[in-house]
Amino acid sequence: MTDLQEVVDELTLPKPVRVETDDGHTWATEDPLLVQLQDAVSSSIRSGSGAGGSPWTRNVLDGDALYQAAVITSTIGDWCRMAGAPVTRDPVVDLRSWYVARPASTNPETFYLAQLRSWAGQIRMMVNPPKTLEITAACPVCGQGEFTNDAGDLIRNPLVMTYRSNDDRFWRGAKVLCRACQNVWSGVEAMEELRDELDEKEAS
Repeated sequence: MTDLQEVVDELTLPKPVRVETDDGHTWATEDPLLVQLQDAVSSSIRSGSGAGGSPWTRNVLDGDALYQAAVITSTIGDWCRMAGAPVTRDPVVDLRSWYVARPASTNPETFYLAQLRSWAGQIRMMVNPPKTLEITAACPVCGQGEFTNDAGDLIRNPLVMTYRSNDDRFWRGAKVLCRACQNVWSGVEAMEELRDELDEKEAS
């Protein structure tokens, strides 16, 4: 499988995901990213009539998602027209049609690969924004237990962690920032180092 096919599949095909439970884990099916973006744009629940409402009865849930979905749908439509593929205005259908019909020798695939990866990253950020956790300890680098924010307010606990709760590799994607000195810990080894440094400070 090529890198281009892989990102096209990620955007357009459902995939199995491992879900941790109290009894171990189970498997579920995750919608493709373009479908998740469409779900973030509007609700298909019509007031008083259950699911399946007409488009004009739907409630916009996320203005940024609406704009991004419009840009992606329009751009994919342009790609389809250049490749001679039919345009349905369904980005999932159109992207797969474009992938099959694309003239591989006309434009370098690196352009399309970069664009599709960018969309995938933007959609992930919209549908699964990182969570934050404040660490109630002084920074082991600068020693500060408080900092002054942009508004001039004095804030306690400058260390803050960002992470995604449904990421199987939680520590690999986690990052801690000291808002006082801007030092960053990122990745498994850095997280372990930070934990050891904080434990040493607490024990001393």
